[in-house]
Amino acid sequence: MLDRFFEAVAALLLSAITLLALAAVVARYVLNASLSWSSEVLIGLLVYVTFFCGYLALRQGAHLRIDVVAALLPRRGQWLLFFVNQALIGVVCVVMVVWGLEQTLTFSHRTTLMLGAPQWLFYVAVPISGAGMLLELVRQCVVAVKAKVPPYDAAQQASLEETSS
Repeated sequence: MLDRFFEAVAALLLSAITLLALAAVVARYVLNASLSWSSEVLIGLLVYVTFFCGYLALRQGAHLRIDVVAALLPRRGQWLLFFVNQALIGVVCVVMVVWGLEQTLTFSHRTTLMLGAPQWLFYVAVPISGAGMLLELVRQCVVAVKAKVPPYDAAQQASLEETSS
């Protein structure tokens, strides 16, 4: 159910981006007017959809994965590779949280040029998605350990089950 909610919000954000971009083009080339604020809103929406969908892709296991090497490894090697992979992603998430908070605080007193909106609204998506991804990594590790099946075997079984049904 949580995934459906995230998918609906992502679809809503992408729809808003599409409609606003279309309205800006029509206003400029058909009505010979400009929606001066549209670029700021589009950038903000694009930032949110990028980080929001990054979290959603991690949650659903949709990020690019090359598991040719993992499939050739023994079970212990698969477990080791899984945890090393999760740790590396975790480091990136920690960087997103730390750097994102730093940037959010740095730009907390500034406003955008056209809208006058606080710039921290654009930057806060980075630490929020980093924290969400970090929590998701922990959840994935706990699920993998509880299942007692190497994660790459589990992923392969799940994809086989999806294609057969």
